Amino acid sequence: MNLSISNYSRIYIIALSLIALFTIISQVFVQFHLQGQDSSSRIINISGRQRMLSQKITKEALLLTKAPDNKTFIQQQQILKNDLTLWHRSHQGLKLGDAELQLPKPQLDKINQQYFTEIDPLKKEIEEAAQNLLKAGFGGSLSNKEKWLDKILACEKPFLKLMNQITFRFEAIAKQQVGSFQRIEIILMVVTLCLLLLEGLYIFRPTFKKIRENIILLQENAEEIDAQNHMLNGVLAKMQKQNKNITSSINYAKTIQDASLSLEPSVQSCIDEMAFILFKPLQVVSGDFYYVADTEKETIFAAVDCQGHGIPGAFLSMIGVSILNDVVKAKGITKPGEILDCLHQTVYKTLRQGATSNRDSMDMALITVNKSSNEVLFAGAKNPLVYITDNTSYEIKGDRRSIGGKLVSEQTRFKTHSIVIDKPTTFYIFSDGYIDQFGGTNKRKFLRHRLKNVLLTQHANPLKQQKTELDQTLQNWMEEGNESQIDDILLMGIKQHPV
Repeated sequence: MNLSISNYSRIYIIALSLIALFTIISQVFVQFHLQGQDSSSRIINISGRQRMLSQKITKEALLLTKAPDNKTFIQQQQILKNDLTLWHRSHQGLKLGDAELQLPKPQLDKINQQYFTEIDPLKKEIEEAAQNLLKAGFGGSLSNKEKWLDKILACEKPFLKLMNQITFRFEAIAKQQVGSFQRIEIILMVVTLCLLLLEGLYIFRPTFKKIRENIILLQENAEEIDAQNHMLNGVLAKMQKQNKNITSSINYAKTIQDASLSLEPSVQSCIDEMAFILFKPLQVVSGDFYYVADTEKETIFAAVDCQGHGIPGAFLSMIGVSILNDVVKAKGITKPGEILDCLHQTVYKTLRQGATSNRDSMDMALITVNKSSNEVLFAGAKNPLVYITDNTSYEIKGDRRSIGGKLVSEQTRFKTHSIVIDKPTTFYIFSDGYIDQFGGTNKRKFLRHRLKNVLLTQHANPLKQQKTELDQTLQNWMEEGNESQIDDILLMGIKQHPV
């Protein structure tokens, strides 16, 4: 075979290009498979966990039925309620997918579709019986409780059996996918090897001694590329591990933040009748936080917007919750202006803002509801109070400074405003996330005047309905402009009747 140097170079480049193409395809395929395996592992783990949760729900239902006193009953009631929520969500995620649980939308085969068809009635019966137990209360009929418990026990065994079959089916599908991946990988490897063999037979052999040095150089370059690929794979694996660790840490931080924001039992039991909380963090953890404290004479509500969002905002929010608890519960300060003054001084000292360049701050609106009178007190750091009575909307602006950031004169105090009500009145406090959200046909901010109009149309509705309508209104606004959420969102509504 006679080949000129130019023809040899052309053929050599084509051959190398094909090898590089197959190498890239192999790498892409491997990464795609790894992602698929991660999803499969998550699905198998969640399906396995469902079995554990169903057993846990049965045990908790038994403990709830046998609760010796009302306090134990309420504690066990909350545990069962939380596990039922997780159990239901995981079940739906296995069927339909759930991004927050890292569950992709599954491609259920006919076998698993049949299993889910058979297990859904059992799940529904367990849920209905458990919900009846939750609603019964400590003083409910023991015979009814035992009837619902027996129903849960009767459904548990067939549910566990079907859950095992679903898990085994997911495992079998995952093994089939691994087998398919191995076969395709072998085919790619054989094709690549064949290309290398053809290159050796029809390009390297007919070359002259004049290009041997170039061939050696190219071989060295190929080895260097392999070494770099190996190094990059190592870096990728390290980055994936670091990302997993970071994600785990953030999720744990969310658990801690959720715990700090959990409401007291006395507040939680009547929150739907007295107030609603629309809380939509931008990321896993939030820079906005709500605060509700129940004292002997007053109930205190606060909507707080910390500077930043995500991890930085969450750190500041944890500090804010801790300081508010100290001011309200330990020191017994309930007057809004005084609470904001103490909070400002403590944040300034805690973050050492006088000695460092730290200028982190909080904007907030806080109201104190007197239980024995018709007086409601308000103080705000930049954020306002909107309240509606007799179908008329009113607004009280907060002071034009934030909590923290810089120290001001001790004579400059946050002002406390007093509102005396003689008719049913609904109070609204919020961060700037709702009104600053872009959307609509013109891709503009929602703004405060739109929010006040929505509140005016919704204030007479039940609190739970108000929360749903406000959430849907903002969702529609974003969808109209094809916009995503840009900040943490917090809006609280509190309904008061004259004493």
